[in-house]
Amino acid sequence: MGITERKEKEHSLRKNDMIAAAERVFFKNGFDNSTMDDIAIEAEFTKKTLYSYFKNKEELYYEIMLLGFNTLNSLYDKAISENIENSEIKKIKKLGETFIEFSKNYPGYFKAIADYENKDLDFQVPNNNTLINECYIAGEYSFKLLSKFINNGMKNGEISNDKDPVTVCLMLWSTMLGFTMLINKKGKYINSYYNKGTEQLMEDGFDFLLKSIKK
Repeated sequence: MGITERKEKEHSLRKNDMIAAAERVFFKNGFDNSTMDDIAIEAEFTKKTLYSYFKNKEELYYEIMLLGFNTLNSLYDKAISENIENSEIKKIKKLGETFIEFSKNYPGYFKAIADYENKDLDFQVPNNNTLINECYIAGEYSFKLLSKFINNGMKNGEISNDKDPVTVCLMLWSTMLGFTMLINKKGKYINSYYNKGTEQLMEDGFDFLLKSIKK
């Protein structure tokens, strides 16, 4: 390994260590309550060194959000590959189930994705922030999968075609996000007050949601 390759490897390892430290700090304290000082201490680097890699904590947030999207998309790919023969309706249900499992198994990543508020600068053309663009591209992956299944379902007669497919996608996506947050945040309350377990709630919720688009 040459000097250049060794330096690049060292740079990459340091960067990954800082991102991992930021994850631990953000997931423990919350983004608003975390500082670059906290991250530098957790990563065991000086703040000056941390700033030589990342100009602010927002940039670290994008790195973590991108990791979350990539993790989620890998789970989608695995789920779909294992259910390739299913109907389009069942594939849509599998996307929803995978998203809920992701929220449970990777709560920090889920929170980073769900809490992000779009900024006007995100949509400037051209946008020179490659990291933000990567997040949006990765985030669009699930929407593209959902759109594909909905369009296929409309073509083969599984799904009603009296509505614009983009509108159907947006409504399903937003409902699923809200449904997932309800299960995560209010699951114990719903079980205690309404005697409804999260597994049954999830099953009933999916059936109710998918019936609304079936032909």
